[in-house]
Amino acid sequence: MANYNDRNAEHVERLSIFELYTHFFALEISQIREVIPLPAYTPLPNSNRTYIGVFNLRGEIYPLADISPLLGFPNKEIYPDDMVVLIDSGEMVVGFIVDKIYGMIHINPSEIKLPRGLVPHSMEKYIAGVVEHQRKQYFILDVSTLFKSHELLAFI
Repeated sequence: MANYNDRNAEHVERLSIFELYTHFFALEISQIREVIPLPAYTPLPNSNRTYIGVFNLRGEIYPLADISPLLGFPNKEIYPDDMVVLIDSGEMVVGFIVDKIYGMIHINPSEIKLPRGLVPHSMEKYIAGVVEHQRKQYFILDVSTLFKSHELLAFI
């Protein structure tokens, strides 16, 4: 988990914002390989509810995952206008399906609060921090914890 309180206060974080189940989530730009519209994908039979399938992007095959169940939400309904955020953990790349992408915000690390008590308990272990920006609350995903979850590792 990123420890935002130890960072240099002059450093500015660049966070990409997306929506999932009416909640706003953020990821550090460095963790995102690419953002694409929902591609054609091949469903995976007998997979858990986190994995939707696999897709081909410029000759590379990537898993497509729904992280909604990890965050305590029901499985996401898939719509043609959904987006996919390709997340690079350093060891693997997975496409996370999301409702909408909102671009990027710049924040000072000192504005980031610890998630305990600010997020639903079901998603607390996957949130590295919470930040308020322009009267909206953003939950910063902890990518390293997500990629260590049994649900993601089971089919990669």
